[in-house]
Amino acid sequence: MNNIGYRIFVVGAGFSVPAGLPTAPELYGLVKSRIESVHGTDTKFHRSLDEFIDYKQSTCNVNTTHDDVDLEEFMSFLDIEHYLWLEGSDTFSSQGNGAQLLIKKFIGQIIHERTPDGQDLPSEYIEFAKNLKSTDVVITLNYDVILERSLEYVGKSYRLFPHRFSSTSDHGGTVGNDNDEVVILKLHGSLDWFTKEDYLKTITSYRKQNFHQLPTDPIFNNNDKYGPIPLVDGPRVGDDPLEFVHRVTNLDLFYSNYNPPGVPMILSPSHMKIVYANPFISFWHGLGKSGGFNFGINIVGFSLPEHDDYLRVCLYKMIKNYQCFEWDLKLDGVTKDNVKIVDFRSTEEGISQLKKTYSFVDNSKLSYYLDGFSSDAVKFLFA
Repeated sequence: MNNIGYRIFVVGAGFSVPAGLPTAPELYGLVKSRIESVHGTDTKFHRSLDEFIDYKQSTCNVNTTHDDVDLEEFMSFLDIEHYLWLEGSDTFSSQGNGAQLLIKKFIGQIIHERTPDGQDLPSEYIEFAKNLKSTDVVITLNYDVILERSLEYVGKSYRLFPHRFSSTSDHGGTVGNDNDEVVILKLHGSLDWFTKEDYLKTITSYRKQNFHQLPTDPIFNNNDKYGPIPLVDGPRVGDDPLEFVHRVTNLDLFYSNYNPPGVPMILSPSHMKIVYANPFISFWHGLGKSGGFNFGINIVGFSLPEHDDYLRVCLYKMIKNYQCFEWDLKLDGVTKDNVKIVDFRSTEEGISQLKKTYSFVDNSKLSYYLDGFSSDAVKFLFA
């Protein structure tokens, strides 16, 4: 067994399914129902939905209804509209237009409601957390906080950013190595993350107009009601956008609101999400050079969709480094293991598709576990 760590874990939606979280196809219907129960059917969401349905029919000759829309396609349509300011002055927020903000808000609420507390998590998550070392890195594409709750339950420290610096200068920083922490990089954001950037910009605008009162804000000027704390700590290098990101610690209270008062920092579940990656861009820095000196690369519940080319490029580089550089590397008697992929595939067609997706991995240095994430899968990963 590899008891020294230095492993990379990449986890996708399949990692969270055993905990009861909804899959992507389920999420659209749940979000639509929640929006309608809170706001009715005369909303920016529904008007954008009508426009998207007309767009699909007009440009692709595809007929669809409100009930069978593909969430990722719809969000891609909205992302293009927002990113290019196609609606002009209606593009009122850096995080999205009206429809996008409604969707993100209720995605956060629904996923939070489905996420068990630490003591209620299925045993595979506790076992996974217990086996992680402070030298391991977990790259997650999920919005949920299952990893955080699992590590907190077993009393293991973690951080949600790549490096903690002992000192910084105009030319960079000195990485501190005095903390035993598992590193979790949430490339698509998190349902408990909120940005303070707009609030600070409003304060600056007030000062320029000689207004001295603080602007209202449900999170950052609300008597610490939801307990926001900075995501990062210690000195930072340059203009790090992570400095604006805060975690809401009283998440139950926040999402217990019938209409949550803020929009979490999550990248839209769309084909265009990479254009919004700037707040988390430091998570990506150097990933393409990683793998060479690691002792394990493991992929759990991530089917690598065709449209996620940015992730394919990243995985290709990491795995190529891992399999082609110093394959016989040894440390404390531990050598590199096969790349391990955990997924749920019950048909020959599904298995064939998964293997085709990961055909860029050297098959002689690759192992599969295809019964989904479970306690047996954890044993497979860490054996």
